[in-house]
Amino acid sequence: MHAPTIQHLGMVKRILRYLKGSIGHGIIMNNNGHTNITGYSDSDWVGNALDRRSTTGYCMFVGGNLVA
Repeated sequence: MHAPTIQHLGMVKRILRYLKGSIGHGIIMNNNGHTNITGYSDSDWVGNALDRRSTTGYCMFVGGNLVA
């Protein structure tokens, strides 16, 4: 934001093209009668024997709808 470059402009254009092409697609949100926030996570510490890296994943629900 303080020192944008030509590469940043290219990435902004790429994002805008993606958004333009995805008009009409959306996230389906059902009214489940509540707005409880629930999150789940899982991790595997050094589970990959090849590179010894850890992996982590998570998902967040709002009112029973997956949002992240």
